[in-house]
Amino acid sequence: MDKVKAKSLLLEFVNLIPAFVKLMYQLVKDPAVSTTDKAVLGAAIVYVFSPLDLIPDFIPFLGQIDDAYIVAIALQRLLNSAGPEVIKKYWEGSMYVFNTLQNAVEAALFFLPKKTVDMLLKKIPTET
Repeated sequence: MDKVKAKSLLLEFVNLIPAFVKLMYQLVKDPAVSTTDKAVLGAAIVYVFSPLDLIPDFIPFLGQIDDAYIVAIALQRLLNSAGPEVIKKYWEGSMYVFNTLQNAVEAALFFLPKKTVDMLLKKIPTET
């Protein structure tokens, strides 16, 4: 994925936020989803609304980027924890649209170093 495609997917994501929020709510209520990943999402939400930030919000663009990354990581962890069957159970739209949302979250992570993303998402590296 290149940077132009990543930016385009992020814009698509903005239009689908309400459906995605509803899915996240359902996943948080589902007992099959990891409690740890639910807690990570909760902590990310608290961080976004907290006045304390790694990069202060009054700095244009950069002030919001740390919030976006933390939320993207928390969402990706929750989706990975839930798995495709649980997601299909709650997603009301087409899977094409959901895959677009998934790609948007991954696009946000595209700008971080791969090793960092793998560590944060609990992925085991395929290359050694």
